[in-house]
Amino acid sequence: MLQKNFIGIVYAAFISILIGITTMLLITGTLNRPFSVYVWNAGYSLCLGLPLFANGYLFRWYEKRYIDWINRPVKSVVAALLMHFVYSSVVIFIVNWFWFIVVLDQELRDFWASNTSMIISEYIIFIIVAAIIYAISFFKAWRSEVTQSEEIKREALSLKYQVLQNQVNPHFLFNSLNVLGSLIDVDSEKAKKFTRELSLFYRDVLHYKDQDIILLKEEIAFVKKYIYLQQIRFGEALDVEIIANENIRGRVIPLSLQVLVENAVKHNEISKANPLKIVIAITDDYELIVENNIQFKKVLEPGSGTGLKNLASRYEFLTGKKVNISENNRYFRVILPLIVLDGE
Repeated sequence: MLQKNFIGIVYAAFISILIGITTMLLITGTLNRPFSVYVWNAGYSLCLGLPLFANGYLFRWYEKRYIDWINRPVKSVVAALLMHFVYSSVVIFIVNWFWFIVVLDQELRDFWASNTSMIISEYIIFIIVAAIIYAISFFKAWRSEVTQSEEIKREALSLKYQVLQNQVNPHFLFNSLNVLGSLIDVDSEKAKKFTRELSLFYRDVLHYKDQDIILLKEEIAFVKKYIYLQQIRFGEALDVEIIANENIRGRVIPLSLQVLVENAVKHNEISKANPLKIVIAITDDYELIVENNIQFKKVLEPGSGTGLKNLASRYEFLTGKKVNISENNRYFRVILPLIVLDGE
């Protein structure tokens, strides 16, 4: 780190002296000057150039706190220009005051009369240096944003398939086939209906797998298929009440309700002695609530504990909103803010 900083200082000193000589050539039109002039010019250039290059280190500190090239580009440009202008003006004033007023003992009036073009050239150099710093900073921010965006997309895609795999896991299919097997001998008509609902359920899973959000009424229709399949298995021990208006404006992530209902079924004991009550409702604040009484199983079904976590992560990525999860000794509640698109 120290070696890198030392190399940076040497590089800044070399560039400062080079710029000083170039400026002298542009202003005077000749390099045929006494050696003492070059020594004076080098000292002046170092005093002016090193602080201006140090501005890059100061800007990195300033950038972390006040600059956001991606989300606030206009405000960031104004803030950066203001910071560079104030800093550079202070450096230019102090250095010129020291070398011309103190060292050369010039009158302030004479200084402005003879060095106006030099001051202007210093501000031009400042603009060039600032433009380079801005370009580098913006490129780094843009590259970081692109990299982060691609990483988030990959994670979201992975979550998408993880959620689907959790919802149509072999354990659920195994239980459904067991129920179907028992129905065939007892009630063939109910077995046919069960088979039809099971096939429609999996058809919807395949249909929704490529969609990020769907209408609330579509999700309610889908979760009703899942509830029917589970109620055939558990009977009156599973009581699900849906008091949400299916025509209400709003959308959800596919399988959201199904994930939450399945989560309740997986984690809780369901029997005639201990029935499971699940309520699905919508608040006046366009929030979708799924609540169930708590009666945890002693042994959880395979795969428990991942579906809700994946849903919350995917929901936050796609909507920027968090899933509110709360519980007490009696109830477990999950709140999903409905997604309302412009124009709906």
